[in-house]
Amino acid sequence: MSPFPRQFSILPGPMRTWGPVLILCTVVAVSAAVVVFELRPSPVSPSRPLPLSSGSWAPFVGPDLPDGGPMTELVVETLRRAGYSPEVSYTSWSLAEEQVTSGASLGVFPLVGSESRRQKLLLSDPLIDFEYVLFYNRRSGAPRVSSAADLRSLRVGGIAGYDYWAELESAVGEFVEFESTLEGWQALAEGSIDLLAEGLLSGQAVLADPAFAGDAGDFDYLRGDNPLVHSVEGLYFMMADTAAAATVMERFNRELAELRSSDEYERIVADLESSSSPEVALTPTGRSGLVELLDATGRQVLLAPKGTRARVLAWPEEFTGARTGPPGRILVKVKLANGPAQGRVVYVDARAVQLEAAGS
Repeated sequence: MSPFPRQFSILPGPMRTWGPVLILCTVVAVSAAVVVFELRPSPVSPSRPLPLSSGSWAPFVGPDLPDGGPMTELVVETLRRAGYSPEVSYTSWSLAEEQVTSGASLGVFPLVGSESRRQKLLLSDPLIDFEYVLFYNRRSGAPRVSSAADLRSLRVGGIAGYDYWAELESAVGEFVEFESTLEGWQALAEGSIDLLAEGLLSGQAVLADPAFAGDAGDFDYLRGDNPLVHSVEGLYFMMADTAAAATVMERFNRELAELRSSDEYERIVADLESSSSPEVALTPTGRSGLVELLDATGRQVLLAPKGTRARVLAWPEEFTGARTGPPGRILVKVKLANGPAQGRVVYVDARAVQLEAAGS
């Protein structure tokens, strides 16, 4: 017996014959559509690769750095912990940002959280804070910058695709743009520009790079807390502002918060300070035959055996030419790479630091 006897008894003959068939077909079609919709892969499904874009910006990120640089390592590890499979490709900064807004990639990092980016992209919680400065050529003298008018009268170089801090951008108006940091440094060395706006660590990385032919001692950066010449900015992971991306970003931020409270995060960001400095051997300087580990005032806090190795975190100003005059006791800030105090950040007498030949 038909399950719809009463309802179909009032329909015309053809409808009584084909009605149940049409309903059955409709149910099958709707069910199939639901199944297809449910199985349709999401563009940000955790089971699929997550294409990301970045640029080359030593020591933070770049295809030639170990693991793509500390920021790549941080973003990749955070996304993996969130259940995703990130795949990073490197290009220019301008194109990297365009790829995210066009959908060619699903995320870009590490970028400064400028107002224009906040209006069109989703920003993660900060990955790390970094310091922006203005570099100058000592051979030309330090430019005097105390007002926006001073900056407007100078040729200020910038890197294409960078967003700088608001005070600098409003004062400069139009930068002399370069496609890479290295090109910017070459222009500063040649005298084509008066100042180069760049991150302190990334600028120092170029100065130490053999690809830059200039003498690092010829350059310095403007000091002081004047917001026209100095800024501390956050670096962020960013995605297109969509509902699907919001889910990814929520997971990313949750895992990032856990990672930032761990020793793993400290290990990753410590590489930023030491990536442009060599690993050195520490040798005893006293009769004890042991290496004295000191605090910033020169007071001994620990001892280390001969053969202890370390990464230099900051060379003293007496070594870089930033300080002149009769030398006192010279201390070098290091992070210990082995031994019982591995991972500790301490100071050592400069005489205890032994540089080694390349390739040794």
